[in-house]
Amino acid sequence: MFELKDHQVKLASVNPRAEIHGEDRVPACDLKIEAACSSEVLIYLHSQLRQLLFKKNDSPDLVDQVQDSEALTELRFPKMGPIKWTWEGTGYTLTVDYGLGDASNIVLGDCEVDNFKIDPMEGGTVNISFRVICHPETADVGRLCEMIQREIQITLAPPEPVSVQELFGE
Repeated sequence: MFELKDHQVKLASVNPRAEIHGEDRVPACDLKIEAACSSEVLIYLHSQLRQLLFKKNDSPDLVDQVQDSEALTELRFPKMGPIKWTWEGTGYTLTVDYGLGDASNIVLGDCEVDNFKIDPMEGGTVNISFRVICHPETADVGRLCEMIQREIQITLAPPEPVSVQELFGE
């Protein structure tokens, strides 16, 4: 599953809104996050996506030959622009480092992650943007809005795997 651990990202936007849960209106936010990552993160979205977008350098220089001859750093399709990826994940926990220690961090549970856009870059990195749908406390909405268009540090943790016994109650 897709995840980021202590990763520097840009909080591109915060969209506060309401969701209707039965008869109730529940506060919600859409957070648009932009991150520059190693192409290895693509493995979380699909096992062959990295090999589809990147290949080994056809003519590596001496430094590349010594360091890692198996590295996928060259764009396979250099004229291809960013692509949309429709993968969705639920049950995520987003932790936003607020900079004053663990007690000050914004922790948002039961988040959904979707609307991926992948922009492969020469050298083996990818710029990824995605949306996190969350239900923050009122005070956290203001703190998140303070961070719009700023670099922040986040951890996006997937849900714990469910065992067959837990799934079927055996």
